[in-house]
Amino acid sequence: MWSNWAGNETATAPIARPVGLEQLRATVAEPENLRVVGAGHSFTPIVGGAERILDLSELHLPTVGPVKDGQVWVNANARLRDISPALAEQGVAFRNLGDINTQSLAGAASTATHGTGRTLPCLAAEITDAKFIGATGDILTTSQIPLEMAQVTLGLLGIVTEARINVVPKYNLRRQVTLTDLPDVLANMHQNWAENRNFEFFYIPFTGKAVELRHAVTEDPESKAPRDLDMLAVKVLKLARDAGRFSPGLRKLLLNLLTLAQSDEDYVGESWRVLCSDRHIRFREMEYHLPADIAGDVLTEVFRRLERDHKDIYFPIEVRQTAGDTACLSPFQGGPRISIALHTDAGEDHSRYFNALEPLFLEAGGRPHWGKMHSLSYKDLSGLYPDFDRFCALREELDPKGKFMTPALSRLFGP
Repeated sequence: MWSNWAGNETATAPIARPVGLEQLRATVAEPENLRVVGAGHSFTPIVGGAERILDLSELHLPTVGPVKDGQVWVNANARLRDISPALAEQGVAFRNLGDINTQSLAGAASTATHGTGRTLPCLAAEITDAKFIGATGDILTTSQIPLEMAQVTLGLLGIVTEARINVVPKYNLRRQVTLTDLPDVLANMHQNWAENRNFEFFYIPFTGKAVELRHAVTEDPESKAPRDLDMLAVKVLKLARDAGRFSPGLRKLLLNLLTLAQSDEDYVGESWRVLCSDRHIRFREMEYHLPADIAGDVLTEVFRRLERDHKDIYFPIEVRQTAGDTACLSPFQGGPRISIALHTDAGEDHSRYFNALEPLFLEAGGRPHWGKMHSLSYKDLSGLYPDFDRFCALREELDPKGKFMTPALSRLFGP
């Protein structure tokens, strides 16, 4: 049985693991519908309901090809954590990455996964060409699928086998971490995005504090990596929440001790090692991308409602910004957006929290992350994306029998 990382989505369909392109083409050409799985880091129900599942982790393709003119062809189903060191061997790197790199490139790009940085686009925007296996087993390229539609697809136009991506010379980053009062964070966040290559912050519920992270390119040599205390911090936050059910004062005491124990961090390392980290505590997530000019007001209201109505929440809220791009299904199409990510423990009910705050994001014109939880339908999405119906028309043309559709996807991409 297949399960995603968080454990909230499962599927019992048979799993095929083709090892060559011809075997893959023959498998896709079979009549039953199918979905491809990667690392399972999406939280949405886009695999369940498929009659077959494809796992492409054993597909025989080189991880990366030779670099030419700042671009390189890569195995789209290789994991980001394997692509980064392979690129480094050729003296190049991704321009930017998110904080998790266990995903396949295809999975991360197809859901518009992103990092943070006002001038840095999501991973999909770095794709300049791609090769697909279409619904009948045919080979498609960006001569049949316009690039702006091929970059973010949710796997609906075909199975991406290879992608050509932009790369930059290999570089080191300095990460600086500080604990800051929330009012100062909100007052200065736009300035921090303007002044820092990468900037983000995590609000720690019920403390009035946020952890700020800044990254800057540096020529300084690598330093010793600090201990990863994120897992310990989340465990303390959960302990404080549980204690607060019996004594609000004890919760406050534990939170104060946690913030006092938070130390500043200054670390230099290879870019992908600094940007990415492991996630050992499993969670569920909702993330919306909002117009930058109104995100501050929305954040203030999110924090107010969290502390008024959701005292069971202990996971921090993550806030990032991503540059705009031109991909039809990119949440960042048309301009930069600020992303607000809510998390709950994977084993706890998320619905009350997510359902209460999602209307705030929608009222502000927010677009959901394609790989994270939301309640939207075709009608909602068609109103949020100028080219949504154009994408749906191409999907229908390339896959009229719904080879890559599932019931959940039909609710999103079928009127």
